[in-house]
Order: sequence, then C-alpha cells, then structure tokens
Amino acid sequence: MWNLLYAVWYTPSKQLLWRLLLKFKRNVLVVFSNIIKFKNERDKWPLCIAETPPAFILQIRPQSNVKLYGDSWHFCFLNHSRSLGRPVEWHLDKLNRGTRLWKLHLHYFDWTNSLDDKAFIELVDDWIINNRPYKKGYWLDSWNSYAISIRVVSLLAEIEFRRAKLAKEFVNNVESSVFEQLIFLSNNLELDIGGNHLIKNIKAMLWGAKYYQNSKITCLRIKALRLLQRELNTQILEDGFHFELSPAYHIQVFSDLLDCWRLIDDCPIKDKLIVILDKMSQVVADMTHPDGSVVLFNDGGLNMTYKPQDILALYSTVTGRSIPMPRSNARFDKAGYYVLRSRNIMIVYDAGNVGPDGLPAHSHGDIHSFELSLKGKRFIVDAGVYEYNPGALRDLSRSSLMHNTLTIDDKSQCDFWGSFRMGRRARVKIREALLSSKKLYIDSEHSGYSHLAGRPIHRRIINSLDSGKVHVRDEVIGGSSQAVKSRLLLHPDVHVEFDAQDTLILNRDGIRVNFLTDAVRLQVEDAVWWPDFGDERNTKIIILEYDNPPLVSNFHLKLEL
Repeated sequence: MWNLLYAVWYTPSKQLLWRLLLKFKRNVLVVFSNIIKFKNERDKWPLCIAETPPAFILQIRPQSNVKLYGDSWHFCFLNHSRSLGRPVEWHLDKLNRGTRLWKLHLHYFDWTNSLDDKAFIELVDDWIINNRPYKKGYWLDSWNSYAISIRVVSLLAEIEFRRAKLAKEFVNNVESSVFEQLIFLSNNLELDIGGNHLIKNIKAMLWGAKYYQNSKITCLRIKALRLLQRELNTQILEDGFHFELSPAYHIQVFSDLLDCWRLIDDCPIKDKLIVILDKMSQVVADMTHPDGSVVLFNDGGLNMTYKPQDILALYSTVTGRSIPMPRSNARFDKAGYYVLRSRNIMIVYDAGNVGPDGLPAHSHGDIHSFELSLKGKRFIVDAGVYEYNPGALRDLSRSSLMHNTLTIDDKSQCDFWGSFRMGRRARVKIREALLSSKKLYIDSEHSGYSHLAGRPIHRRIINSLDSGKVHVRDEVIGGSSQAVKSRLLLHPDVHVEFDAQDTLILNRDGIRVNFLTDAVRLQVEDAVWWPDFGDERNTKIIILEYDNPPLVSNFHLKLEL
C-alpha cells in the first residue's frame, strides 16, 4: 500500500490524468468496436507522398532474426526463439506473458530489413490484414503506441528502399496502413509515460510529416515540434545526459533525436537540438568502455541499441561535427556519474539519484556502485538485466544485492516493486567531488536506509588513480546492529586466486589485480551476469561482511604493473 502511495505521490499529476483518460478511452473503444465499424483514417484523407521521402541513415543491416523453416516462420528476439507458423500467429496466447516484450518486438517490424522482397511482402501483408485496432487489449502489443512508433518508421524506410522492386498496389496498401497508424499514434501519445517512449512517438510523427503531405499531416508536424521543444527541456539534463540515467537508453534517445534533427527544417528548435546533440555525443564517448561497448548501469544491454562507435560515426556524418573522443576525466554532476580513464584504468562511478521521480521505470538500486576496466578489459561489472517480465529475476536485477555497493540487512536502497515501479526513494548528497586526469575522488552519502532502526546513512569515499589503483572507504553512520555487506560482481573471464598472504588475486588474461580488505569476512560465491536480455552467464561475486553499524571499513584494488 505504501509503495503505491509513494508512486502516486511522485508521479506528476498530468501523467496520472493521461493514464486515467487513456484507460477510459481504450475500454470505450473496445466496447464500441463491437457495435460499429470505425472508418479507416486512410479513407478520410487524400494520400500525397513527398517527392523525396526520408530514408534510414544508419545503414547497418542486422543479423537475420527471422527465418522460414519449412512451413513455419521462426523469430528470435531477446535471445529467445519461437516458431509462429505460416501464416504467422501474431497473437499466440503464450506470447501474452508479463510485459509482452517479446511480442512487442514481433510487432516492431524493425527486423524487416533482413528479409528478401518476397518475405517482406508476405509478412507485411499478413500483418495489415490480421491486426486491426480496437480489439480487446489492442494497446498492449500490435497497436501499442511505442510499437507503432518503431513500426511506421521501419515500414516507410523499407518501402522507400525497395520501392523500385515492389508492386504499386502493395506500396499503396502499406502507405495507407502506415498513415492510419500515424493518425492513431497522434491521438494516443504516451503522455502517461513520457521519457524515451515519448521521444520515439515524436520521431515517428516527424518521419511521417516528411513522408506524407496533406493538412492532417501538417497538424501532426506542428504537434510533434511543440512536444519536442517541451521534452528537450525536460529530458536532457544540463550535462547532456538523458534523464532516465541509463547509458544504453541514452544512446537510443540520442539516435532518435539525431533522426529528429535531420527531419526538421531550419528553425530555432533545430538550432537548439544540435547543441544538445553535441553534449549527448560526448556522453556516449565518455560512457563507453575500452572494449567498445556501453556502460551497463540501470536497465539496458550491451547490444540493446547501436554500438557507440557506430552511432558516433553517424552523428559525425549527418551533422558534419567531429567525432568526440573519450576524455581522461568526465563529470556529469546532474546525472551523478563520474569517469576516470587512462591506458591502465577506466572507472565509472555512480553517485547520483537512481532516476527521475516521475519515471523510475528503468532505475536500479546502484547508488555508490561502479564499473571497472583495467588494461582495456572489464573486471568489475554491473549485473545488467535478464528480462522485464515481473518476477524474481526482474526484482533481483533492480535490487542493490546485484550491484557493486553496500547493503544493510540485504535490503535495497529504494523500494522497487512490479516491473517498473518504485516506492520510497533514496537521496544522494555529494560531500566532495574532485577529478583530474590522474585522479578521481568522490565523497558522497545517501539516505536509502534511513528508514531502518538507528536511521543509518551510507557514506562511501572512492579514491582512484590513473595507475590502476582503487581505494574504497565505506562508513555507516548510525544503525542498530544490522548485517552490513558490500559486493563486487566480477566479469565471467576474471579468475579468483589466493596468494600466500591471503591476498585475493583477480586475473583476466594475465592482467593481475591485488584485492585487499579489512572486512570481517570475505567470500567468493557463484553469481550470474546478464549482459543482454535473455543472456545469462555464470560468474563470481565477492561479498565483504562488515562489522555491525556504526562502522568504517575499506577495500583496495591495485593493478600489477
């Protein structure tokens, strides 16, 4: 009950109102669709296609995840494969599980660029015929506004790419269907959610505004630009970070806004957007590990979106700007991330709040957590995410137990519930933050455990040097005899050894790190790492047991040079 009250309290009233209106509207439309037949939007407006419709700007053809085996189409999303028959069973009951993320991917149609023309025509025709709106639960998958936003862009881009090889009747049918979906999207924007979802909605409308030409589309374009102006002010922090604080989602939003920039004619919004894109591009560069993949804090995956080097190259090509280089030190005070980088070390430290109060859907209990690469190899990793479906794995991925931070009585810093909800929030206070090309020093504390007996506060001081040294000082102020532990999740390729002096040795491909601690007890246990959705890998976790609070304890990592 308290979690629900917290969630309602922190959610902006406009978002709550939109959620109520959407629920009412959806139920009414389902009822009336059984009584009357709604006239298709495509029949109300003349379709006039622009002389030069937009095309995809990132010409990277993905590995095929759709194949025809015998008489059945096989789809692979989120590292899980399913056979859906021929014709495709778009609404198989077993797909209606949890958040329906796998089913949503099926309806995104962003996989069509791996199909030949014959398969493309077959599957698109089949979808248009068998997926009409306003059936019960239509908003959960096939006519979900987020899915529509991805699908309309994918289909229009594919039509333009293949136009010379497609029958005119088929092209007209697809363009008519997409127009109908765009009008539906405009009337069902995800204003109740906001965040990266709304950016996707805006991008789709701007794409449609470049593809079609009629008075309805003109209104849609004006609406999209107005929303974009508002959301840029809300969603992009002063330091350039996307406000949901997921580096992976940051790349996704960055790519969407880059598309928006090229779709907009010269105007003040375009001038404002290029300044924002410049900042966001630097974030991408700074939040990329030496292995070329993104930092994994909060929800996301190493392969969830474009590779950092690909999207930065595209940014340079589209805008004419230089590709930003990762800096030796970077501080994102609004986001709460701090970075030190040298040829020996890259450390990314999280000393910020877990996410925006009004949209904690992708937030994790990772305050005072860090990721560490040494000599270009990942050593200490964020746990990642296995799935969004509600249950034990989703709960565990968000909890502080799976992050490189301190826990009290094995509780999380914030009260996470459901797949995307959060109740009580922790607050972070930065006491001191010093960064140079040689050193990262952060002294911060958070209130995530202050509701427990003795009102404990966790203070952590992290001191890292460019030579490959990391010293962490944990202090629990207050408290009342609770169990206190600190954890470090190791990359699966890191092997753990003990030397004669009981020093822990972390070894990856001959790169050796000494680990020392004054903790009461040190354990190395089996654990798992989720670098991508549906991808679980066995690894090890270091667990440090401290004295009962109040307490001060330390651990130290030193790269052998």
